[in-house]
Amino acid sequence: MKLNIGSFFKIAINQLKRNRGRSFLTMLGIIIGVTSVILLVSIGNGLKFYIKDQFESLGANKLYVMPGQALKSSYRGPNASGSIKFNFDDVKRLERVAGVTTVAPMTELSKIISYRDNNMFTTIIGGTVEAKIAQNVAVAQGRFFNKAEEERGAKVAVIGDKVREDLFKSEEGVGKKFSLDNKKFTVVGVMEKKGGVAGLGDSIDNQLLVPYKAVFEITGEREFPFLMIVAENESVVNDVKERAKKVLVKYYKEEDFTIADQSEILSVVGSILGVLTLGLSGIAAISLIVGGVGIMNIMFVSVTERIKEIGLRKAVGATSAEILYQFLLESIVLALTGGIIGVLAGYGLAVIINKFFPASVTWWSVLLSSGVSALIGIVFGVAPARRASRLSSIEALRYE
Repeated sequence: MKLNIGSFFKIAINQLKRNRGRSFLTMLGIIIGVTSVILLVSIGNGLKFYIKDQFESLGANKLYVMPGQALKSSYRGPNASGSIKFNFDDVKRLERVAGVTTVAPMTELSKIISYRDNNMFTTIIGGTVEAKIAQNVAVAQGRFFNKAEEERGAKVAVIGDKVREDLFKSEEGVGKKFSLDNKKFTVVGVMEKKGGVAGLGDSIDNQLLVPYKAVFEITGEREFPFLMIVAENESVVNDVKERAKKVLVKYYKEEDFTIADQSEILSVVGSILGVLTLGLSGIAAISLIVGGVGIMNIMFVSVTERIKEIGLRKAVGATSAEILYQFLLESIVLALTGGIIGVLAGYGLAVIINKFFPASVTWWSVLLSSGVSALIGIVFGVAPARRASRLSSIEALRYE
């Protein structure tokens, strides 16, 4: 009896339907593995696009001046021993560079701020009035702090929309006073909701900007760990970068600082996220191996249960190759069905997660997961299929 490919599939599907519960439990490892891989790749990919969009929203004419080799894996942060910091002399020197419109020195700290019974942990950026231009800040309510407030280190703040929402709830933020390090700060402005990265830090919605002297008063510092340079336009950014570097190497060693544009920072962030996503996906893929072992075990059980069926087929003309293909196809269908369910589950969860956190499903992750599922069916289905194909028809018919 010769079996065509349609008959192979029909028998394989019938086997799945006959043992629905067992089939589902067998596929569970594949489903979990594929779902996890799709989700992790989607989140990693979503973060890349999200960060890229937010950097671009700051403007492509920005340069970031950081201590040390900040874009290298050996970077230990601006507060590491031996790291340089910048001062107003550096700011003035860079302001004289051809093509530069603004230089904004910045410092930051993370602290708990409180209003009545509400507390929140946030990032405080200390800067000059130029921070408004450098950070592309648009004030939705109130105003930005002025030069006089900057120079005297006034306890005033321009807060992000998320800070206003979490700290003051339904109340208006402008005019309210909150506590920071046992000091009272007055909100003079609320920024437009923006999201994303603010220069080198957290989401701007979750930050507040204050005069730099107010931060220095808390930290005891007198210098800045970061500078932002605003060039006249995107076309002169590379020229400005080289000129700024020539200015700073007169006062610091070349390895003491880094001047980076958006593309360099995004490249590093992309590489980090790529490695992280790959590593986590690899861990998640272990469940695919577990699922493959489960398929192999259940296929061995299936072979044992159907020994007489195999003997009968061979007795009426089925070849060993046809028996092998039949059981191999059943293994592939089992794994591929689990893979398809995992893809659908991963896609659905990614859509839900995207409402709260950036996630973007990529076509290659779907194809890869489906392909790996089919491959697992082949790899782990070979041994049971070979066992079935090697059974003697006479011995199989006698099997009790």
